[in-house]
Amino acid sequence: MQDSERYHLEERDKYKELFYSFVRAMSKAIDERTPYNGTHTRHMVWSGGRFLDFINRRAAAAGRNIPFGPGEREEILMSIWLHDVGKLVIPLSIMDKERRLRPEEETAICYRMEIIRLGSRVDYLEGRLSLREMKELIHTTRELEDLIYQINRWGDVDDASLKRLWDMQQLTYEDTDGNRLPWLTGEEYQALSVVKGTLTPEERRIMEGHVAYTDQVLSELQFPGSFSHVRQWAAAHHELLDGSGYPKGLKGDAIPYQVRIITILDIFDALVADDRPYKPGIPVDRALDILKRMARKGKLDSRLTKLFVESRCWEGLGGLFDAEKSLREDENGCDQA
Repeated sequence: MQDSERYHLEERDKYKELFYSFVRAMSKAIDERTPYNGTHTRHMVWSGGRFLDFINRRAAAAGRNIPFGPGEREEILMSIWLHDVGKLVIPLSIMDKERRLRPEEETAICYRMEIIRLGSRVDYLEGRLSLREMKELIHTTRELEDLIYQINRWGDVDDASLKRLWDMQQLTYEDTDGNRLPWLTGEEYQALSVVKGTLTPEERRIMEGHVAYTDQVLSELQFPGSFSHVRQWAAAHHELLDGSGYPKGLKGDAIPYQVRIITILDIFDALVADDRPYKPGIPVDRALDILKRMARKGKLDSRLTKLFVESRCWEGLGGLFDAEKSLREDENGCDQA
């Protein structure tokens, strides 16, 4: 090899390492804001590499050309590293919302119920309420507090609880100025009425905006030819084959094969993750059932979903979990993550 060729190769490797350093820095920045998301990305990269290798081995064993050569494999993994970079601009109050109501909102409701109870005692002493009516009103405020406590800490909310919540929301009381006010504000009722998860429709809209922000951030980077699809693939990881995904509602062949892989990895890790502040992780078998059901409904690529299940590419993550725990406990280990 001539000196000039060696020089150009060395320069190329330097720029490539600079690029990877930037990617790791971006991932670490997300990690610092909300630790679970940085972990999520690393898990996806780890499992994704194993999944791509499994697909290649399966193709080679069948005498076919491997679908993912070193360059495309690297490009897909780079897309995974950067797929959630848009979450850097999402408020932590939404990203890390643990319950349907925030602590100060739940406290405000309990304070309001106490005001109503005190008012009922005054009304009883002044003859505006009977003893039975006062006791019934106090009981109803306690019932609402218990209902809110349960709903705020449950997973999914059932129809019976939603009906009870609706009935309670119709109740009103009179404040010191003589105004009739609802026991629950419209905002509180909307938050408690969320059936799955903790985000209201508006908060979910903001959260889903992270994909558009990912696209905007990556549009500022000049990706070299070998990474020319990174922006497109990273920004499409919430698209579903039946058009029900976001942000563009892409459908069918408009969603690249590589994106379909990233989507499966993303959904699976989100389902099994046990470090999310707003939900417990679910068992692997149940997560796989959800993926297979989504494939049957035409949301996920059925062939890739089948291969993913067969690959068991997530196995071994336990060792990675232990390593990450050690790194978090060792303040000097941050740069190794």
